[in-house]
Amino acid sequence: MIIVAFAFLAIASTDEQVEQDISGISPEITISAQQLVSAYEANEIAADEKYNGKVIQVSGVVEEIGKDIMDAIYVTLASGDDSVWSSVQCSFADSHKSAAAGLSKGQSVTIKGKCDGLMMNVLIIGSSLVE
Repeated sequence: MIIVAFAFLAIASTDEQVEQDISGISPEITISAQQLVSAYEANEIAADEKYNGKVIQVSGVVEEIGKDIMDAIYVTLASGDDSVWSSVQCSFADSHKSAAAGLSKGQSVTIKGKCDGLMMNVLIIGSSLVE
């Protein structure tokens, strides 16, 4: 039980810490969700070399708004195809709860965050909505 509690705190604080770390940094790459997923489908190694660990700005259509098993807020952006890795999953710190609550499926958004590679979806951590 203690390990689960520490894991939850680590994940929650990671998004908040990453967001703080990248808040003053301009995105190195601006890309659509479709282009990002396509790059990972074509060659995960090459895509990691190009995007993983980088501050990116990704645009797309909201596919899902929810919380994961650790109660962390996420928004997925559709890639426009039905492949295995069909979404970009952007995780947000709790401080963005009201912003996430204001989103709707089908809405076009732009999100800034740090690419964290591929794990079923392309992951973006420390996310914030770009106005």
